[in-house]
Amino acid sequence: MMIIPWIFFLKEHEQLLLESFTRRWTVEGPRAVFVLPWQRVKRRGGITLGPTEYLCVSDTLSGETHNEIGPQLYFLQADEEIGEQLAAIPLKHNQYVRLMDNRSGVIRVERGEASVYPEPTEKVLDGGVQDGVNIDEHTAVLVRDTESGQLALVTEPQVFIPAPNQEIVEVRERIRLEDHEMVVVKDKFGKYTVRRGSDEERAFFLAPYAEMVTFHWSTGIHKDQRALHISRIDLRPKFMWYEFEARTQDNVELVLGITFFWRIVDVEAMVSVTDDTPGDICSHARSAIIQSVSQVTLEQFLAAFNGVVRAAVVEAKDAFYAERGVELNAVEVRSIACKDPDTQSVLQEIIRETTDRINRLQKQESENEVKLRQIQGEIEAEEMTGRLLETRRENVRTAARMEGEGEAVRVQAFFDGLDSGLSPADKVAIFNTLRKQEAIEALSAGTAQLYFTPADVDLSIETR
Repeated sequence: MMIIPWIFFLKEHEQLLLESFTRRWTVEGPRAVFVLPWQRVKRRGGITLGPTEYLCVSDTLSGETHNEIGPQLYFLQADEEIGEQLAAIPLKHNQYVRLMDNRSGVIRVERGEASVYPEPTEKVLDGGVQDGVNIDEHTAVLVRDTESGQLALVTEPQVFIPAPNQEIVEVRERIRLEDHEMVVVKDKFGKYTVRRGSDEERAFFLAPYAEMVTFHWSTGIHKDQRALHISRIDLRPKFMWYEFEARTQDNVELVLGITFFWRIVDVEAMVSVTDDTPGDICSHARSAIIQSVSQVTLEQFLAAFNGVVRAAVVEAKDAFYAERGVELNAVEVRSIACKDPDTQSVLQEIIRETTDRINRLQKQESENEVKLRQIQGEIEAEEMTGRLLETRRENVRTAARMEGEGEAVRVQAFFDGLDSGLSPADKVAIFNTLRKQEAIEALSAGTAQLYFTPADVDLSIETR
């Protein structure tokens, strides 16, 4: 009996997987393959890998795995299976990737520029590709040695990429203090050190195991919440509001709003004595103010509330504040309210009446000021009128004087022109006669009528 084989023509990118009773093998193209009838045949294509691709291949007999890296056309062997076709991990110059072998636990670090092909038993740590840390004068890296467990601070300028036995704990920025700032640093032994912005080394890195102390201060209008977190202490003067209840001597409950103006003068004393500076200031001042308010009536307190509060807190020279390293510069009453609504209504009425009285006084002062200005204006006008009349009178006097002097000159010239043999009386008689003639001529030139009595003209009536 003749056995007729099958013929398979393979292209260059194809292969045949052949299997008989005793073995398995592959044949790659291009070629013609004769296959016997009892042989099992499977046609399959080669796997094309690009320049940045690789193939994870496993041996079904030994269980071993390996990578096939492109670029290439890869044909699986008879006992091989495809795991995954993956892309290489590209790294730039300042990048790196950490890989750990699952079998041995060994960690290796690959840094750029490169294309990284992880082994089949390796996995990528830290979420993949990481950027190196740029270390300069303002940046440092806190690193832990995974073998010894010790911390070290790397400050040398570089692009830092950790070694396999290193892990980055923290990227630290240089702490730069302004002139008015201070920080408290706690070292690994728990000792406190104060760093000031006025020091020569005002910019520094925290050493390994050291930390900046954060203060948790009371905040809010009633200082009942530790919600203010301070790590940089500001030495400049500052203010804060506080509100509490007090009772006057005549048993009136008041709600007082106080404003404190204060500043920190001794940080070492503050750290050693208290952990809540604003809370201590407000609580202690509250006790002193309540005691002072209880010794005056409501009327007395309303008349001098700032003086009462200032005497109780600032002028008392209490050593409590100096012991905590703070200084109270001033304290003022921001608001006053009665706790009882009815009393508050009466107080508001008093305030309104006081305000109305002040308004009326100011209105009257304004009216008085207007009237005063009006009177001053009239006085100035009368003074100007008097000066005008005086000027006119002086002018008339001057004109009359000039006219009289002219007339005197004319009379003198008339007298000098008469015969020197005439007596002064004759000269005056002649002058008067001429004046009368001039007066008669002036009257005759007008419409006036002139009447003479017999005495005026020396007239007599005779009968003949």
